[in-house]
Order: sequence, then C-alpha cells, then structure tokens
Amino acid sequence: MMETANKILGEKFSVFLSKKLNTKFKLLSIQRIFGGASRETYRVKLQDEEKKSQNFIYRRSQNSSLIETDQKTEYLAYSDFQETEVPVPKLFVLEESAKPLGAPFLVMEELPGTVASPFDKEAYTPNQADLGKKFWKILGKIASHDLTKSKLNENSAKKNLKDCWRQELEYWVSVIRKDSLGIEPILEAAIRELFRSKPLPASRLSIVHGDYRNGNFLFAGKDITGILDWEMAHIGDPIEDLGWALSEIWCWEQKETPAYLVPRKEALEIWTQESKIEIDEKSLFWWELFACVKGLAIWISAGHEFSSGSNTDPVNLFSAWLPGDIHSEIILNKLEASL
Repeated sequence: MMETANKILGEKFSVFLSKKLNTKFKLLSIQRIFGGASRETYRVKLQDEEKKSQNFIYRRSQNSSLIETDQKTEYLAYSDFQETEVPVPKLFVLEESAKPLGAPFLVMEELPGTVASPFDKEAYTPNQADLGKKFWKILGKIASHDLTKSKLNENSAKKNLKDCWRQELEYWVSVIRKDSLGIEPILEAAIRELFRSKPLPASRLSIVHGDYRNGNFLFAGKDITGILDWEMAHIGDPIEDLGWALSEIWCWEQKETPAYLVPRKEALEIWTQESKIEIDEKSLFWWELFACVKGLAIWISAGHEFSSGSNTDPVNLFSAWLPGDIHSEIILNKLEASL
C-alpha cells in the first residue's frame, strides 16, 4: 500500500507526465528507491489510456545532498549516450524548475536488470568473466566518445589537457575543508602527495562518468543492461574514471580483481584496446590515489550531513564510518608503496 505522502507525489507526477507526453496516465504505484547520495529516486508505475502499464524512474533533487550536482549535467550525460553502445535509459523529461513538483527532476525509462552492492564479492557469480569484459569495454567506449558531438561538453566550462587534474583535486579538497569534522592526517598526507607529484597531462579530454564502479550498473545474467548515476559526470582526463573503477574499495576482499569481475591486468587490457589510450603507470597511480581522496571527501560529507541533522539517512552514518576507514587504509598502503 502506498504511503500517503508518496501517493500524493505520485498523483501529481502522473498529472504532470500526462500533459508532457500528451496521454492520460493513471497512477498504479510509486516506490522510493533508497541509496542515492544526491537524488531522491522513485519507481513509478503508470497505466495509459490503452490500459498498458509502464514503469518510469523519477529522480528529483534533494534539499540536502552529499554531492552538489546540477540535474541538467546528469540529463546531458545521459543524452550523449542515447542509442549508442553505452547502455543508458531513454529520457523523457528534464524539469529544472521546482514549481511543478516541489524540486527539479528528470524522468527516464526503467531498464531491466539488477543492481548489486559494491561490497558483495559474490554478486556477479557465475557471470563475472562476461560481465567484466563488458564493464571495462563500456568504460573504454565512454573514454573514446566524440566530444564534438557531446551536449555535456557544449555546456561545460572549458578545460585543458595540462591542468584538468588540478581542477578536480582542488574541488574535492574544498569539499573536505568545508565539511571535515576533525583533523585527518592520513588524508592530508595524500593531498600533499597529489599536489607534489601531479600526473602527466591528459592524452585527451573525454566525458568522465565520475562514479563508474560496481553498484552503479544494471545487469541481467551475462549482460550489462544500463549504466546509471551520471550526476558527477564532467569533462576531464579519462584516466580519472579508470582510477576510480579500479579502486580497492570496490574489491576489498579480492584486491587484484577490480569490481569483483576480472583480474586487474585483463581489465586494463580491455580498457586500453577499447579507448585507444596508452596508460602511464605513474599517472594511473596518481589517479588511484586521487580516487581515495575523492572517496574520503564524499564520506566526510556524509558524516557532516548526518551529524548536522541535515540528512539523517542511516546510509550517511555507515558511509562516514566503514568506507572512510577502508579508504584511509588504502591511502596508507599507497603512500608506503610510493616511498
């Protein structure tokens, strides 16, 4: 049975979408999908005039969000990969005004498949080999996407090959400075090392998903049916996405099998073949260390939101605790390896 607040929201959504798509919908159900850091996400089932049902995903901005992102950015990133080999949902509406339903939102189709926890090492068994090949191939396709045809690129601040790393690092350091609740000596050591060592200039600029990892894709059997959660998408060095996806936090119990899919060496070979980008090992190390700093910035924000009462979702408490400790341990190991 639908909760009253959700039902009211669902009815308003049905009326809005009926006008937008020029058909009369009837609300059948609305269900909150929990777990997102920057959006409220709902699965809405509607029935049209021909009595056919259709599931929509309704993602609305939150008053309090761990990651400050523009809803339009997410929409444009999805737009860039419509009808490509990167599987994304069909888009229906971007509403940037809060007037119709109380907050900006976007509407897209619901794709088939399952999302697994990034901390479940058995999630993809027995299909991890097939899924792994597709996972790293898709990331390579994102890296090689033609920016001259990119709506996200057209609407983004211009970046250059030499300094795109600095812009990303300075942004996440500013998040840490704003939200940190105490002294973080391990994190500070990592930040100093990143500013000191800096990577090679990007070989090319590309669309960066920003959160490409296990847990952010839909799968059914041996197939990846959708790449989700593009709210942190931006233009930058494609090695940034690679470093994030390879991070040991997403394969903590099998560190040489990134995302619990295929061995690291195979993952890098697949990505390199698809992206046509040669990997500089020192730059990759830099971006993997950066991924730890970025991750800790997100977990620190989670703790700040929970402790301030702005967002008391228990996932924020969990994020500020266990993932933060894991990322700190990864940083220590990486800093020791760099000596």
